[in-house]
Parts: sequence; C-alpha cells; structure tokens
Amino acid sequence: MAFIAFLGAAGFAVGFILLWALGSVMVGGPGFPWKSEGGSVTLPSVMPVDAEYKIEPLVDLVALRDLAYVPVKGVYVTSYVAGDAGRMTKLLGLADRTEINAFVIDIKEDLGMVTYDADVAFAKELGLVEKRISDVDGLLATLAEHDVIPIARVVCFKDTKLAQARPDLAVQSTEGGMWADWKGLNYTNPYNHEVWEYIVQVAEDAARHGFREIQFDYVRFPTDGPISKASYPGKYCKMEDAIAGFLAYARDRLEKLGVWVSADVFGLTVHASDDGGFGQKIEKVCMNVDIVCPMVYPSHYDDGSYGLDKPDAHPFELITAAMKDTTRRLAGTGAKGRPWLKDDDYGVDYGVEEVKAEIEAAERQGYDEWLLWNAGNKYTEGALRPSPAGG
Repeated sequence: MAFIAFLGAAGFAVGFILLWALGSVMVGGPGFPWKSEGGSVTLPSVMPVDAEYKIEPLVDLVALRDLAYVPVKGVYVTSYVAGDAGRMTKLLGLADRTEINAFVIDIKEDLGMVTYDADVAFAKELGLVEKRISDVDGLLATLAEHDVIPIARVVCFKDTKLAQARPDLAVQSTEGGMWADWKGLNYTNPYNHEVWEYIVQVAEDAARHGFREIQFDYVRFPTDGPISKASYPGKYCKMEDAIAGFLAYARDRLEKLGVWVSADVFGLTVHASDDGGFGQKIEKVCMNVDIVCPMVYPSHYDDGSYGLDKPDAHPFELITAAMKDTTRRLAGTGAKGRPWLKDDDYGVDYGVEEVKAEIEAAERQGYDEWLLWNAGNKYTEGALRPSPAGG
C-alpha cells in the first residue's frame, strides 16, 4: 500500500511540474522552473496603452447616416443671417409653413473667413475666424427643433484671406506675385495639399458640431480673370484629377463622421464633355461625392443655350433641358443630383410663377430635391408648397 501511495504522489508531482512548465511557456516564461536564471522570472511584454486612443463607435455611422436620409428642399443662408436671431426667426417661420426642410449655411465663406469659433488651429493662428455665428451649437439645436437639416457650405479654393495670409499657398501670376481675378480676389492653389488639409479640418469641425452635410463650393480652379497668367506651383496632374483627388481625400475623412458630402458645380458641366478648363469634369466629381449640385440658374446661360433665345425668360424649358443632361451624366456614378435654382432678380426678375416653373421642371425629371439661391436670403413663399406637417 505504501508503494502504491508513493507512485500516486510521484505521478501528481510530475503532472504538476508539466502543467507548470506548459503554463510558463504560454505566458512567455522559461518553461521548467529550474531553467530560470538568478531566481528571476521574465514577465511577458505588455502593449503600451495610448492615452489618446479613441474608442471606435459602436454603430456604423455611414449606415446610420444613409438610413436617416431625407430628400432636401433647402435655401441658402448667409453667416450674417444665421447669426441674427430676428432674421433667423423669419426663415424658420418659412420652414415651418412650407416644404423647406434644410438650410445651407456659410461656414467658410467666399472671402475665406470661418464664421464661428471653430476649433481649427491653423485658422486661429492666421486670424481667419470671425464669430458671426456666436453660438453654433445653439443654432443647430434651434434648427433641430424646427426639423431643419443643417448643411455647412464650405467655400474651397476661392480664398482671398488665406492667400493674403500665406501667399505661398496661393495661385501665382506669371508676372510675379499672386494671381487675382477681375475683382482683385485671390485663390488658393488646388494642387497644394496643405490647402486640402485646412479645408477638410474646417469641414470636420462643422461635422463634429452636428452639421449633417458638408457642401463644398468653389471646388474648382479660377475662371474670372486673366487665366493665361495663372501659375500653379507643384502642378502634378490634370486639373480635373486635382479636383477629384481633393474630393476623394475629403470624403474619406468626412464619411467616417457620419455626414454626407456634396459639391456645387457649374450648370454647364452637365452638358460639357470636358472639365470646362477649371477642373470640374462631372463624372469625376460625381464619383467622389454623395450628392452633386449643378447650379442651373437660367440667368447664367448664354442666349441660344439649349436652343432658347433668352434662357432666363424660359425657366421651365431651361431647367428641363439641364436636368435631362444631369440624369444622363450622373448615370452609373452613384451620386444623387440636387439642383440649385434661381430665386432672385439677377437678370430677369423672378417671382412666384418663375420659381414654381423651375421646381416643377426639376421634379418632372425625377428630382425630389432642390435648393433655392438668393444672396439676400429673401425667398418667394408663394412658389412653395405648404408644410407636409401642417405647420
């Protein structure tokens, strides 16, 4: 019996040692205990923890974004109006009473100023922040109360303020110094990736505050000025590929924040076969955004366009022809179309019948989205349907 007990104890000891060795090896140890040197135990290496590590969202923000999509019927709003409580009350009333459900608000405007206290170090360092909208979060909360979709308008390469602060980022003149258009305004260089990064940082900040869409405007090379004297340091590809590259760069960053990306393009881009000489090749733009917004203002077409002697006097016919072209050119690109329509007195004065004609023409071509432009933010309520909510 003593011998049997001895064998049992020995077997237990051997098994214990084997399990010890196996466990030691699994955690990076020496194995058998007699293999350790100097009585020390080598601990497994530990992955350092990054204190700034950001936890991945628990939901797919792109999927959630798309599930929440509502067709947009919007109006343009300047930063000055967005920061004026009285004027905003009037526009919110318009949205409450009519089918208008979105505001396109200037966040980086035509001269290049960022219009609220954005957390963008580059803009602050160069003095490019002007707090016209004193409480952007309060503004967005108010829009949400009225079921108005906030869209951030971000002007890209038309940027006199940045060009003057950093001339090395500007379009240059072959005669020396910065290039300027006929009004003396400057552009930044669309080939410069430091400019790309700055624009995207402004857009990201707007997205983090709660804007549901980033709409890029002036996403092109300059047009109005002595173009033959414009020089682009660091040019490395065709203009159309530089613009498409910027939009791809921006979309990759922004869609991770759960926002849509749109781009304004000249109306003629849906008809022209090339990039127009300013980088807006419509198929390449469409492949790098979610929504393309052709500015098909009848006042911006030359006499004879689409066979119309005075396009501005024939809004229904002009918009019909332009949106047929849009449908043809967007086919297969994956982008939605949403036209900008005229609601101002530039050229021919537009009232209820003209604005209604534009909207009807776009909708007859299958477009359930559109935007109205008026630089003074005064819109023709009689051309709009009553609010579907009965407001």
